[in-house]
Amino acid sequence: MIKIRNMSVKLGNFSLKEIDLNIKMGEFFVLLGPTGSGKTVLLESIAGLKPVINGQIVINGRNLTGKKPEERNISICYQDLALFPHMRVKDNIKYGLRFKKDANNKTYKNNYKTIVELLRIEHILERYPVFLSGGEKQRVALARALIVPPDVLLLDEPLSALDSGIKEKIEDELANLHKTLGITVIMVTHDFREAYHLASQVGIIRDGSIIQTGPIEDVFNKPNSVFVAEFVGMKNLVKMGELNNKSSIKIPDKNSIHDYIGIRPENIILGNTQLSADYYSSAGISNIKNNGVFIRVDIEFNGIKLVSYVTKNRYSELKLHKGKEIYFGFNSNEVCIIPN
Repeated sequence: MIKIRNMSVKLGNFSLKEIDLNIKMGEFFVLLGPTGSGKTVLLESIAGLKPVINGQIVINGRNLTGKKPEERNISICYQDLALFPHMRVKDNIKYGLRFKKDANNKTYKNNYKTIVELLRIEHILERYPVFLSGGEKQRVALARALIVPPDVLLLDEPLSALDSGIKEKIEDELANLHKTLGITVIMVTHDFREAYHLASQVGIIRDGSIIQTGPIEDVFNKPNSVFVAEFVGMKNLVKMGELNNKSSIKIPDKNSIHDYIGIRPENIILGNTQLSADYYSSAGISNIKNNGVFIRVDIEFNGIKLVSYVTKNRYSELKLHKGKEIYFGFNSNEVCIIPN
């Protein structure tokens, strides 16, 4: 278990504030947050690269708070990879063994063979980094981080520089590594698709504070604040009182009328006839935007604006166009009550 208790870090005008996290060993934990929110600082604090002014970092029962980076058995892999240009791939991978007293331990040799096979880089071991593709460099950086089996692997936006085709392949390999080796991973990313693919748990950080953690489905579908709702793409946020007073849709207002109801755009159903949903009404289409993978349909009723995502097939089937009157609906289990 990784236990971070009341951890604070001060760097110039920026601070991490009383960070509390529990991450199970063997878990794939993804950290999400806006640029400048403290994601990389949090990783580097866990790795021992940034000084902690308060609190504790405990991993597997060991208090690592005052330990040097090399004493923590934690590997970190950055976006820029930082491979040594004058070393061949095999030497880059084995570089960390130079600092091990038992560098000739058979375990490392076996681990090297396993990782090289898992990442499918046997054919590039004699090359220098300048002759590698972006995907190959990423695989080498991962192999180097794993040659000495770490208790925790920290990944700082490792896939952001890759094109979409290679990115998906490396994602699959990361998932396979995690499953096969059983390693604990904490990864920073801006990509929600990556998070959905890889994470079992996620955390949202804002201005140096962790504001929500939990299973990825809970955080994305049950955000605990307007900020998290907007950040994770819950496009439809309407004040309870406004919805109940202005429309025929009446959400039970057990909470404050100032609270928001949130509905993800993919949960807004559209149809040319009345829908069999818990809540439904009619609306006019105010705008349509093709986002490539899906069609965004903006609708408006009684001055209330909502967003729906539909597939291209559904878009064609409904013959949608700007100005058309359409039925929309959603179900009660897809409504999230968000405190204001």
